[in-house]
Amino acid sequence: MFNVRVYGILINENRQVLVSDELVREMRITKFCGGGLEKGEGTLDCLKREFMEEMNLRVEITGHLYTTDFFQQSAFNKEHQIISIYYTVKALEEIKVPLRQIPFEFDEQQLLQHALTGETETFRFIDWENFSEETVSLPIDKIVADIIKQQSTPVTFSFTELENDRVRLEPLQQKHFGFLLPLALHTDLWKYMIDNVVVQQDFEKYFATALTEKQNGLTHAFAVFDKETQTYAGSTRYGSIVVPHKRLEIGWTWYAPAFQGTGLNKACKHLLLKYGFEKLNLNRIELKTSLLNVRSQRAMEKLGAVREGVFRKHVVNKDGTIRDSVYYSFIQDDWKETEKRYFL
Repeated sequence: MFNVRVYGILINENRQVLVSDELVREMRITKFCGGGLEKGEGTLDCLKREFMEEMNLRVEITGHLYTTDFFQQSAFNKEHQIISIYYTVKALEEIKVPLRQIPFEFDEQQLLQHALTGETETFRFIDWENFSEETVSLPIDKIVADIIKQQSTPVTFSFTELENDRVRLEPLQQKHFGFLLPLALHTDLWKYMIDNVVVQQDFEKYFATALTEKQNGLTHAFAVFDKETQTYAGSTRYGSIVVPHKRLEIGWTWYAPAFQGTGLNKACKHLLLKYGFEKLNLNRIELKTSLLNVRSQRAMEKLGAVREGVFRKHVVNKDGTIRDSVYYSFIQDDWKETEKRYFL
């Protein structure tokens, strides 16, 4: 009999690895989050279901990491062979369940659950420096932990300011709201963007989402400060972060009309690209825009971005219209020559 298990590797913005501490009968097990595949269920749907059932957390599967390639007998049933499938995942929302600091720290309700069912669990993050095969219990998990450590150090982002002669990118904080609000209410800024800001309440939702995604490591938003005029000019982000494949996107960029065409965008993109390739050691940085936004496409091409193609019916805008998106990219192999030709 085969027992198929599906697990998710979630590493947050602080380089911490999510694990589950489980008390099963009298056994204490530290493992990755996930569980058993049910009949008629695909592995991806299984993993999404497990995260919802265990943590009430929506996740996105970002890549396949490992599938068991050796015989492993079940610890609970000697007639069963375990096959485990591991994916990398990222959280699509803030984690709401309590996170513990101490292994196997169960509250009264969890202990009651154990008394009734023989099983209970809690969750915690392990700092990257302390994470190893020794921190998990199951034989296959130990192999995966070693793969994670040996494969690469996760791409992480410093929240210190990024700065060059023209622009300062400040990690977005609540204090920036008052500076950016009057700039964001130029409604023509949002003509070709997925979001649509018309009134202050629209920007409040947009800003709150940016802060939440930044906190959860989904995107990393910045307030753009123009040093030439000593004023805030707009905002930009790193997003679409795929750690195993060392790629991300620069986007969600908008500047007040007074700053467009002044060279600010070029200085901002140079700073973000340079940091991405030279500090984060990324393989690829993407940009995209609406197929209708010809001005934005020309601006990307002037910076040396390579046009890759059109994603038809790619997204549904907040107003219900459907957008075709044009993708551009920069890659590590070309960066030095691109920087020399277009930015220096």
